[in-house]
Amino acid sequence: MTPADDATEQISDKPARRPGLLFRNRDYTGWWLGETVSEFGSALSVVAYPLLVLAVTGSAAGAGAVEAAANIGLLVTLLIGGALADRFPRRTIMLAGPLVQATAVSTVVVAVALDGVTIPHIAAVGFVQGLAGGLSGGAKFAALRRVVPEHQLPTAFALMQGRTMAIRLAGPSAGGFLFGLARAVPFLVDVLSFLVSAAGVLLIRRPLGPDLDENEPREPILASIADGFRFILGHAYLRFMTVWIAVANACNGGLFLLVVVLVHDDGGSPVLVGAVTSLGAVGGLAGSLLSGWITRRVPGRLLAIFSSWLTAAVAVGIAFAPHPWLIGGLMSLMMFLAGPINVVLATYEARTIPDALMGRVSSAINFGAWSIRWVGALGAGVLASVFGPVAATMVFAGVLASIAVSTMIAKGLYVLNRPIDEVTSG
Repeated sequence: MTPADDATEQISDKPARRPGLLFRNRDYTGWWLGETVSEFGSALSVVAYPLLVLAVTGSAAGAGAVEAAANIGLLVTLLIGGALADRFPRRTIMLAGPLVQATAVSTVVVAVALDGVTIPHIAAVGFVQGLAGGLSGGAKFAALRRVVPEHQLPTAFALMQGRTMAIRLAGPSAGGFLFGLARAVPFLVDVLSFLVSAAGVLLIRRPLGPDLDENEPREPILASIADGFRFILGHAYLRFMTVWIAVANACNGGLFLLVVVLVHDDGGSPVLVGAVTSLGAVGGLAGSLLSGWITRRVPGRLLAIFSSWLTAAVAVGIAFAPHPWLIGGLMSLMMFLAGPINVVLATYEARTIPDALMGRVSSAINFGAWSIRWVGALGAGVLASVFGPVAATMVFAGVLASIAVSTMIAKGLYVLNRPIDEVTSG
């Protein structure tokens, strides 16, 4: 065990404090509302961007290029953003991100109004949005621990999970409806949502850090990024979690694509495809609402093992499900445990990382999570084309089973052998 393991993998024997009413925290409430509006605005754009490109150019490839540009922009700046969050005022970074995004999306509103929409322009907007999101992401995670008391972190992450799932349900439908009213409307709403997000940051009164020694020389950006990865490598839990999340994220991305292919090949209409995939969000929302109750009673390691095996079993069920609605039900079951396990992982991550390294380490973990997600979707498409969607789904089930085996033997997960309320930073 390394010094980092020994210093951070400690579990307190003190009685756990029950989370209070988090929304009595004015700093958190204002910020949370701003982020909720912003996330909903972004959900509108997820549907509106491809609809716009298809309506103007009819190019499916162009629609895919816009999403790809946003993902590339995020990966380009994710690690840099984490390093900046540990050396410059986090409040400033958190304000700059949504303001840049609002400016970029406003050009889409103008282009639609002037009938001047082009794929290069929309892709550039997506790229800029990704850049801004990557730069501000590390600061947001680091600021959360300044705003929310440690014993309320599980509640905060559960609320974030619930918000994401609820928006995933409502956002795409709302985006399509607003686009039908007028093409510029969803983008205009997105611009306003970013401004609301910036206002939410301004409502935070307490200092967000980082606490720097002005006499201490600043190391180069690349060295700062390397410090984040070095901390992960020296900590058994973070080391395992980073790899596990990356592989699981890639598998889940591929599995969702295969669900679409399976339902489509079975004669399902686009409406049925959308309804089946939405069932997953229903299960995720239910799991998020019960996250606090589950994580206070079930040890995190047991939750990780059970959810991993359940995901592998669900993949097998999806491959041989005789009806699309059964596929949707299985997805809902799989997503039900996504909320609780994400609360456990995020809470222990926040309690483990020192504030001075919070931006760099959290961004490095997120970079890993997103860096190979495209491999899952690409692999699923190739396997489905060559061997058929059922065989492709079984391949992913095998990989997911391997992940489940790893949770049973990974020493890094033993720190989660108690319910989350009993796990505190050392």
